[in-house]
Amino acid sequence: MKKKKGMGVLSWLIILLCLAVAGFSAWKLWGYYQKYHDGEEEYEKLTDYVKEMPVETQNQEDESKADTCPITVDFEALAKINSDIVGWVYIPDSEINYPIVQNPDNEYYLHHTFEGTTNFTGAIFLDALCQPDFSSDNSIVYGHNLKTGAMFGSLKKMYDINYNKDADYREHPVIWILTPEENMEYRIFAAREISAETDTDVYLVEAGSDEEYSEFLTMQKEKSSYETETELDDTEPMLTLSTCTSNSEDGRFVVQAIRIQSVMP
Repeated sequence: MKKKKGMGVLSWLIILLCLAVAGFSAWKLWGYYQKYHDGEEEYEKLTDYVKEMPVETQNQEDESKADTCPITVDFEALAKINSDIVGWVYIPDSEINYPIVQNPDNEYYLHHTFEGTTNFTGAIFLDALCQPDFSSDNSIVYGHNLKTGAMFGSLKKMYDINYNKDADYREHPVIWILTPEENMEYRIFAAREISAETDTDVYLVEAGSDEEYSEFLTMQKEKSSYETETELDDTEPMLTLSTCTSNSEDGRFVVQAIRIQSVMP
């Protein structure tokens, strides 16, 4: 009977190479999810600077009264952490509850968190061309579409009927933008998926005239993937939340809202 030959040197090298590749992949995967964890943990800690208002102080029943902002934000303390802070975005009963920063370079907060840590979770940031007090005709706020639902990862689930057939903007009809000077409530009037390369009209910051702004508002509502009951007021500025999509490299999902009130904090 012939003796079975053991594995040769080449076979051992192949096995060791496969183990090395597997080990490297596992290490990279661990690092990827660690970044997710670190980013989410940082933003979770920042909510310590936010306080929810008691339910009884929020006007829910009398539609003739203006809504009371559901939260308060300690901007003075947050500014000590990052002087780039310009506001806070909050959508009631959702995961969106984040500080908004602004930098002269729009690329910076794509890769840095609120505290300045290099991390692909980035930060929620206002376009560099927009007025920091959200007085531009169209204030554009960007955030990553993270698979965990963090940052703007929940926008498509809440507002994109092509992604989630049960999406209903009426379940999350308003967006609050808070600044040190005022609390602004916006009501959603449009949502759709666009191409960042061809649908550049979405990112208009200032219209040339009142008439152009009115036409811009109407056009954006008409292009929405579904109708909303929100009435447009062309004397008020609007808000655009923008996030990337996985459908294409230049794919973006945008949610647009008109300001319906502005009150002192």
